[in-house]
Amino acid sequence: GVVKSVSVEPCNKEPCEIPKGQSAVISVHCVSNTNAEKLRLSVWAEIAGVELPYPGMKRDACNGKNVTCPIKENVDLHYTQTFQVKKFFPSVQTTARFNLKTNDDQDKVICCFKAPVKVV
Repeated sequence: GVVKSVSVEPCNKEPCEIPKGQSAVISVHCVSNTNAEKLRLSVWAEIAGVELPYPGMKRDACNGKNVTCPIKENVDLHYTQTFQVKKFFPSVQTTARFNLKTNDDQDKVICCFKAPVKVV
């Protein structure tokens, strides 16, 4: 799919500084590139050279704000998700990778984007 826009709140500059114990809101506007009965979200971050999945992530993307499944090809999607930055997370600067995928055996990426973040 085509990503039209991405926003991270709160974020004044890159990398987005997100304090431990607080939350961030990620919003993406993209155009779907396929039909899908269900969507799932995966979020990864590189820590010490290893890509790790974001812990405690809500994977069912059909329950995000403004997304109703099933979705059709060439439809605008406005997906919003709140992420908790746990107090035990390491203080680190990294790039988070977000994927919205079909939740089926094809596992097709609908849209993906990266965001530079700094946990402080």
